[in-house]
Amino acid sequence: MSAPTAHCGSRLHTGSARSPVAKSQCGMRPQHETRGRRQTRLVATMRTDGKRRNMTSLDIDMGNTRTKWRLDRSVGALPSPQLPDLNVAPSRVRVATVLRNRDVLARTIADRYGVRPEFATTAHELAGVQCGYANPDRLGVDRWLAVVAAWRCCAGPAIVISVGTAATADFVDANGRHEGGHIAPGLRLLRVALDRETADVRAKGWIRPCTLPGTDTEAAVASGTFLMLLAFAEAAVKGFAARHGYGAEVFLTGGDADLLAERLSVPVRCEPHLVLDGLEIALP
Repeated sequence: MSAPTAHCGSRLHTGSARSPVAKSQCGMRPQHETRGRRQTRLVATMRTDGKRRNMTSLDIDMGNTRTKWRLDRSVGALPSPQLPDLNVAPSRVRVATVLRNRDVLARTIADRYGVRPEFATTAHELAGVQCGYANPDRLGVDRWLAVVAAWRCCAGPAIVISVGTAATADFVDANGRHEGGHIAPGLRLLRVALDRETADVRAKGWIRPCTLPGTDTEAAVASGTFLMLLAFAEAAVKGFAARHGYGAEVFLTGGDADLLAERLSVPVRCEPHLVLDGLEIALP
């Protein structure tokens, strides 16, 4: 598969090489991110149609581990289920969450920001993408929104690989049909499983994964679990090509996306806010 051109404010990875951030062509993209509770005004680009997003809309992607948010030109991340402290009152709050207690979250958001939130849900069809699940309610809304955003971004076959608490791969063919996907444990869950279910394998602390053999237990666990994740992603990409006879644009998202992008053998686009992009499409 030939290297794609980076759009959507993405970072294009071709093997170990990395290209600079490209200009946005699929909506407004912040070029830097705030961490924790620090609030920073950020640079953003215009949509190609010259229209700006609602400047007072707070968008929230609340996952198992992190809460990502975007307001106007600022973005940030917090431990889930924390919410950002804002110095402006949003007139609208849009939410994508995999957490179950939605009523409690709705009350918390209403109390915090003075507006009742709108929650995105998985649909049979959205923006040209047909859901591959017989029961769309069973497909996590974060996976669904990421797939829809990827399809909107490249207007062609797409593979979305998310690497966070869980590792997921979802596929959209050239006709916009979502084929379904794969789900596996992410890096930290793999390490926790080894720690809990074995007598002598104890990986203390976090070591940046690599593909070289480890010379102690911690390094061996780090490299072994990373190789499993790498094989998961490579097999997903090769499987799509084998099924269809053509390749697809590969999108990476999630907290460990950068680690994976450095080692994959195919060109990829790192899109850290893919779920938030899909939220804009689902709740315009």
